[in-house]
Amino acid sequence: MYQRILIVTAFCSLWPLALVSAENDPENDSSAALPKEYAGDYLLAESTLSPDKTIGVIYPRTSLCDDEADKRCKDFLVYLKPFKILATLDTPYPYFQHESHGGVGADWMNDKSAALVTLDRKWGPGEIFLYEFKDGQLVRSTNLLRKIHDLLAPDFRKAKSAHYNDDVDFIFESEDKPMVEFKGSTVQIHATATTDPKGIPGEKAWDGEVEAVWDIPSAKFTKQRVKRLFAGVRKGD
Repeated sequence: MYQRILIVTAFCSLWPLALVSAENDPENDSSAALPKEYAGDYLLAESTLSPDKTIGVIYPRTSLCDDEADKRCKDFLVYLKPFKILATLDTPYPYFQHESHGGVGADWMNDKSAALVTLDRKWGPGEIFLYEFKDGQLVRSTNLLRKIHDLLAPDFRKAKSAHYNDDVDFIFESEDKPMVEFKGSTVQIHATATTDPKGIPGEKAWDGEVEAVWDIPSAKFTKQRVKRLFAGVRKGD
């Protein structure tokens, strides 16, 4: 059985999904670069800034998300100079200030032509978006974690395992290596998933792994290999 590591992750320049570092401390995030109509309600995530610091993700302050019906409780990909919203992060669970077990970060190509933006959850990434740019304009967005999920889903269904919870079939875990990283014009993927991150003895569980390559220009997988790591009832140590 592979080792599970309980961490809250964020993207950084070395490891797209790695331990949160002081450089990516959300306490350093501020609204100073935002126009006044956004500065009161949102913060700019420093860990998401592009190499030239012109594009990044803004997220809502805690007070904005106290009311679940408030439609302003969203994360946005923005251009800073001049300020413009490029995209709303397509997630039912946006990151917000002081969110427990949450995080947000990004890994950029050096030429600023693409970015991998992650929203982290307790055990690992909850969302990974691939954004592609040309001349500062967003030209394509892909929910990459959803694509990775769809590679694993057939084996999960075949295993007839219990779900992680009532809303989610299985979750992704962070390990001691990057889950996604740029290589040339591709995204290299190494992902592990589970229905039982705590490894509770007696629980009916499923664990899976996928190695894949996402070709950015053609927007599709060019290589993929799914492996079942476990399916059945957990045994004690």
